[in-house]
Amino acid sequence: MTPSRLLTRLLLSSTLAFVPSQFALAQDQTDPGDPVSAEATTTVDVSTEEKKLETVVVRGQFIPEPQQNTSQVATFLSAEDLARTGDDNAALALTRLSGISIASGRFAYVRGLGDRYSSARLNGSPLPSPEPLRRTVPLDLFPSNILEGAAVQKTFSADFPAEFGGGVIDLKTLRTTPEDFLNLKISSGYNTETTGKQGLFVNGSDADWSGFDDGLRDIPLPLAGLLNNQVALNTLPSSDVEAIGESLVNSPLSVIQNGQLGAPGELTLDGGMRFDAGPLDISLIGVAGFNESWTTQRAARQQVQGGILGNDFQTRETTFDATANALGSAAFIWGDQLIQPTVFYVHSTSKESQIDTGRDFNAQGSTGEIFDESTGWFERELIFGQLRGEHNLGAGFDLDWRASAAQSTRDAPYERSLRRFVGSNGVPTYSVANNYGIRFSDLTDDVTGLGLDLSYTSDLGDGRKVVLSGGIDRSTTDRVYDFLALRFAGGNSLPADVQGVRPDFLFSPDNISPNRFVLQEIVSPNDSYRGELESNAVYVQVDAEATQFFRATAGVRYEEATQTVDTFDRFGNPGAGNVLLENDYALPAITLTWNFADDLQLRGGYSETIARPQFRELALSSYFDPESERIYRGNSGLTDSRLQNYDARIEYYLGRNQFVTLAGFYKKIDKPIEEVQFSTSTFVFETTFINSPRAVVSGGEFEYRNKFEIPLNMAFFEGREWLFSANYTYTASEVQAEPGERIFDPLSRSFLPADAFGIDGSDLQGTPEHIANFQFGWETEKDQLTLLAGWLDQRILQRGLRQAGAELPDVVEDSVLQLDLVYRRDLSLAGRDLTLSLSGRNLLDEPHREFQKDEALGETDFNTFERGASFSAGLTARF
Repeated sequence: MTPSRLLTRLLLSSTLAFVPSQFALAQDQTDPGDPVSAEATTTVDVSTEEKKLETVVVRGQFIPEPQQNTSQVATFLSAEDLARTGDDNAALALTRLSGISIASGRFAYVRGLGDRYSSARLNGSPLPSPEPLRRTVPLDLFPSNILEGAAVQKTFSADFPAEFGGGVIDLKTLRTTPEDFLNLKISSGYNTETTGKQGLFVNGSDADWSGFDDGLRDIPLPLAGLLNNQVALNTLPSSDVEAIGESLVNSPLSVIQNGQLGAPGELTLDGGMRFDAGPLDISLIGVAGFNESWTTQRAARQQVQGGILGNDFQTRETTFDATANALGSAAFIWGDQLIQPTVFYVHSTSKESQIDTGRDFNAQGSTGEIFDESTGWFERELIFGQLRGEHNLGAGFDLDWRASAAQSTRDAPYERSLRRFVGSNGVPTYSVANNYGIRFSDLTDDVTGLGLDLSYTSDLGDGRKVVLSGGIDRSTTDRVYDFLALRFAGGNSLPADVQGVRPDFLFSPDNISPNRFVLQEIVSPNDSYRGELESNAVYVQVDAEATQFFRATAGVRYEEATQTVDTFDRFGNPGAGNVLLENDYALPAITLTWNFADDLQLRGGYSETIARPQFRELALSSYFDPESERIYRGNSGLTDSRLQNYDARIEYYLGRNQFVTLAGFYKKIDKPIEEVQFSTSTFVFETTFINSPRAVVSGGEFEYRNKFEIPLNMAFFEGREWLFSANYTYTASEVQAEPGERIFDPLSRSFLPADAFGIDGSDLQGTPEHIANFQFGWETEKDQLTLLAGWLDQRILQRGLRQAGAELPDVVEDSVLQLDLVYRRDLSLAGRDLTLSLSGRNLLDEPHREFQKDEALGETDFNTFERGASFSAGLTARF
């Protein structure tokens, strides 16, 4: 096999179980660059001496279309798609695929199911998450320029992990290059809500622009010594407590300022080279990039309980984001063998400043008006290393293997929150004690993966083949979350002239003393947690062509896993509700494919899969999410969910990357995990999780993609190839609870009747009814224009728990229509090849809206803000 043909196999290796015999025959008979007509019948002269022809009918032209040739229901994002859409990261790019929606701009939902039913992998290996609320990795961490494409498999096959509900997203990094290249890109942009407008910020350190802290936010030495020696703060002499309080960084991190916000910027350098070293064909690829941007949200945030609008806030928040990334990959190819090491690094930081004003039901001031200030620095980092190999062992045997190690971290030092109350004169003052808190938290997630797949291919004759495969898969996840909460107690009887000063003067060293403000540590037995998950699996699978037009893939995966969560305080004292989940599963999967007409095939499949609760959902630790401003607390009584999946899809292929598909799916979920909101006291809320008894999810998908020419005798239309694609997903979901069934209640920590939760017949949390995407545009040898539209229907973000006299409406994310326009043009300037890229995002200026609906009050804005329209321009120079 030539290296070029081997590379083609490598690019599709993670998604193709085996290329059908008709594909292989057409490839043998036809030059890959010259597709056979769809109406042609391939003939093979097997005996020229006897002048006798044996005719073999081939259903399907040679279309190198991975969606057609995979044995599963899957959708693919190609390098061509990434170039056309111009999306900055993997999360945005995946929204263009059928049945994919993105929550919070980062987490993928497949077929509307929550991110717990979807998983993301990088080159087939597991990834850690730097998010406290998630075990799945946020996809906005992966810049699109490091990607070669992505595969979204929607039907389970035995060679994938058991946690498979909606699907698996396998991101493919750049692997090889056919020729040497070096590109430099620079870009900038404008957002109508942010750029050039007034925003909020704190000075921070001199290095904040880079996303790296220069040491300003390190825990000060007096406090670090206390923590390292596991000494309680309240056991120290008052002079030592005062010294520790005065050592905390003050003005650079506590004084929120107003200023004009600049434009976003991005700089990317990528290059590759390919050369021969004796028998080795070596390909090297490297990518490095940096981008920064500002975002301002002016949000309305209202909370309803028992038919009363209790909290009504106006929020102004500005976030500075800085991301640095790098990828290095080498491919060593000799004959039919490949070994490839890959290293990926990303560092992403958000620096946030926020001011809330408005009315709080529980405000202790005379007017009920509050003035809240909060600041935070959230630094995320992911390091991923993988070594993989693909080997043709001869005699029909192939061996693929992969080993990976990854670590993600999230460091959040100096999360500050200050509440002051607005008097009748309209001036915010610090008139009530204990309303200034400082939090430190850090999370480390270590993941290792090891996989081996061995396959044997046998020729059945008549161009048919059978592939027998099996393998092992092992992964471990070790997560540690540490939390420290401090507050300055006191301040009830401050002089009037002190109450109204700005925060750094208020908490200056002069005011930190036993007579005014005293630093306190707030300790609970569930402050921190450690979670571990160890999974071991083996699988066997057969992929056989029973006839030239019928293919069956069947397998079973046996997977056992141990999951633990232990909570503790900083002194090592154990907390409550520790978790041990030990389960093993034998999970069948079968997919049948019938190619019953030219380029037309029907698939059907059945499988059983699971969904495990995430560490944060199990840990009883309290966690404040600065993004949603919600307090989360886990439920140690959660258990695994079991899924039965039924899928069918009919596919008609018009040409390369051109097709029409119609699919249907049905899922039965036993004990689905749902996010719920409850009240700890009047207008004091927390979010937790429950296992609902069961849910049924059903729906359909339609996808159309075609290229064409417009037959008009006009210069503008000549030489332009036009593209139109559309996909639509309908999902109906229902939670079911029979009389007498019981649910483990996280509040009382006991089993209660399911009808007390009022969930029977409701939609499954996180599942929209409609998802639609459209693309229309043209392409020539020099330029490319694409208009993109996406619509996501309403979905329940949080279920409100029923409590007598204090009913909480569900929190619903409103539907949104996203309209984007992307243009690229190749230029030549002073002998240098350039590419100009222009884009407009959210051209309809659609807002983000979350609401609650109450019978008496109607719809209220739980979290609503304008996103603005964004415009960007970039220039890439090729060397």
